[in-house]
Amino acid sequence: MNVFVQAESSLLVSEEIFSKFYLEKIQHLKQKIGKTPLVHIDTVNGSSIYAKLEYYNPLSHSVKDRPAISMLEAAIKQGLITAEKSTFVEASSGNLGIAYGQAGKFLGLKTLIVIPSVVGKETFNRISATGTAVEITPDGYCPLRNERDGAIAKVKDLFLDDPNMIWLDQYTNENNFRAHIEGTGPEIWSQTEKEVTTIVLGVGTGGTIVGITRYLKSENPKIESVGVQPQENHHIQGLRNFSESLEPEIVRRNRDVIDNWIKVSDADAFEATTYLWNKGYLVGTSSGLNYFAARKVAKENKGSTLVTLFPDTCLNSFKITQDHILGKSF
Repeated sequence: MNVFVQAESSLLVSEEIFSKFYLEKIQHLKQKIGKTPLVHIDTVNGSSIYAKLEYYNPLSHSVKDRPAISMLEAAIKQGLITAEKSTFVEASSGNLGIAYGQAGKFLGLKTLIVIPSVVGKETFNRISATGTAVEITPDGYCPLRNERDGAIAKVKDLFLDDPNMIWLDQYTNENNFRAHIEGTGPEIWSQTEKEVTTIVLGVGTGGTIVGITRYLKSENPKIESVGVQPQENHHIQGLRNFSESLEPEIVRRNRDVIDNWIKVSDADAFEATTYLWNKGYLVGTSSGLNYFAARKVAKENKGSTLVTLFPDTCLNSFKITQDHILGKSF
């Protein structure tokens, strides 16, 4: 018998076994993610504002559980993740890194998350607590316009230098927004009893707004999609201002589905976050930004049914929000 053929055959069987093992574990996680509550927050100008409480997702307590599992599942099915691979690497400013860290630990995968230096200590600690290796990118790592882009450049370098690195790239990966086409969008359509008229969402990778909008517009092309950007030099983790940092490929390829864009200042986002805390929603600053933007849109569109997301809890941004409440400077 040809020993080389035998060895190759054994490797294929091994990969098939591990792929099945991973997929079974992924299915276990998928059953626990999504189906988050949609709650009525306020009525403004005769318009109802609803928020989907994404912190009910169990891995990172954020919306990022959805694309994390979607991208991992697709990679396993494509044979990209096997027992032979060494390290799973991704650039993240917070929640996706936490979700990957938790999922990686559950699957038995070594994980490395690269975060920009602007990310707070709380986020670093939460990612590290999953057992994931965390690397902080220096501000001047790459000659791009913003330090948030340095983490992406660093991951790309690591990926090119090490053939055992697995990089799914959340900023370009279509399975990022497919998670919302298959999950979040249908949930919103059903939970609003098909009455949603407007979706208002902040933009980081663009996966959430693109996926939700694509699904909702397939049901009703008249639904309006409003993308929200923070101010320049902002302090809201996970979101991007495209005049100072790179526009993600997911957004660039799908700009046609987003009807309008607005910007929200740090001051307004933090004030709205404080308001939500007082209402009993201990959410992060991106939730405050989403809510403020939804109120602004509601004031201009009487009688609408607006839906936004509260992407996460205050765990990643508690200190900076508390400093704002106490009147301290950023």
